[in-house]
Amino acid sequence: MPVESNDEIRFRCLACGALNHMDPTALDCVQCGLRIVDAHGVFHLLDASSKAEERAFYDDEYTRIAGQRPKASIAVLRQLWERNDAPQNRLLRQVTGDLAGRTVLLIGNGASRKELTFLEEMPRRLVYSDLSPNASRAIQAEFDFAPWASRIRFAAIDAENLPFEDATFDVVYGHAMVHHLPDVERFLQGVNRVLKPGGRAIFLDDAFSPVWHYSKQTWLKPLMKYSHRKTGISPEDYRFSMSGGFRESELAPMMTRLGLTPFFHRACLMDYVWTRAAEKLLPRRFYEPLATGLPMRALVGIDRALSRLAWYRQNQIRLVWGFSKG
Repeated sequence: MPVESNDEIRFRCLACGALNHMDPTALDCVQCGLRIVDAHGVFHLLDASSKAEERAFYDDEYTRIAGQRPKASIAVLRQLWERNDAPQNRLLRQVTGDLAGRTVLLIGNGASRKELTFLEEMPRRLVYSDLSPNASRAIQAEFDFAPWASRIRFAAIDAENLPFEDATFDVVYGHAMVHHLPDVERFLQGVNRVLKPGGRAIFLDDAFSPVWHYSKQTWLKPLMKYSHRKTGISPEDYRFSMSGGFRESELAPMMTRLGLTPFFHRACLMDYVWTRAAEKLLPRRFYEPLATGLPMRALVGIDRALSRLAWYRQNQIRLVWGFSKG
């Protein structure tokens, strides 16, 4: 079913505050004439000075754009939800639920590809966003969005200053991005504002795990430093890793103060450690058999069985969390 042009998402121009429709053919602000859409159809909805250091890091990361290879169909990404080395993805997909006819905002989606398959559920609109506009350019160079042109929009935004009109989205989704934000409560206030009543926010981050945090500070510390030197790590990821991760006891009050209903689900410990070790320390040719084969399947099963024990569950690392808005 085609989407009507007057059904476009609306956002405020950062220069003059005028409301604009997210129509990629309307290049300039309706009031002040500021250019807001680039040649790739990416909406630039953040101040040029916003998070300059972090944005420069990711601008560089996303300049590694695919060459002249044929663009892939997003259908090839379905398998990512079922990978043995990412059992948290199945939980994340289950929590996200049915997106048919919904308006969906993907925040900080940068290098995460699997969420593009949400388009196959026919959302009314899906906004793919990141702090860096290069993320949208890179993803467009890699995949064919022609069948979904009426439904998908691309934007560069600051997650702590969401430019969208109040009560715009049914679902706000963020994969491993909230830990990049210096003011999480301010971010949650903004998400609450742009969510419709009855809407839902879903995030994936790492939870504080006493066992894992202690290990990183002691016997695993030399390996961790070697891994960071070998593969690199963003300043935000490093700070979050050293802090140990999110605690439910700190996140829950932020949401309840806003009148929201929080939820938390944990997954992965031994399978997480196994995957991280294989990914960071071994050559790529060894990763696939070790992280997706029989050893990994066995660890996922053990992890699932041990999660019945409270002490083990409190040490699982992957945290699927968020809130429902009444």
